[in-house]
Amino acid sequence: MKSITDSTPISDVLAAPTPVLIKFEAKWCQPCKAMTPIVQEVEKDFDGKVEVFTANVEHCSLLAQRFKINQIPALVAIDNGMVTAVKTGAAKKSDILSWIELALPSLQKS
Repeated sequence: MKSITDSTPISDVLAAPTPVLIKFEAKWCQPCKAMTPIVQEVEKDFDGKVEVFTANVEHCSLLAQRFKINQIPALVAIDNGMVTAVKTGAAKKSDILSWIELALPSLQKS
């Protein structure tokens, strides 16, 4: 997972050649910590078909506002430069994988 902050050009993230998943989190958030290894496994499962970023809300308040994140952990799915879905709260791997299949339609074409 690559870390992004408010100083990261969001156009670079939106223009990624693959679908994007952004995990919003905070260091003090226990559910966020529990989700980190799950999201890392998901990233490995997709093996380069999805680019995964992590955004600490303490350093990404502008990004959190832009994506209307008001609860963490949160996952934002971006496909072809457009936000397609937002998932908040902790979740198990199978739920995240099912959500990604629905949230990132271009994955079904590959």
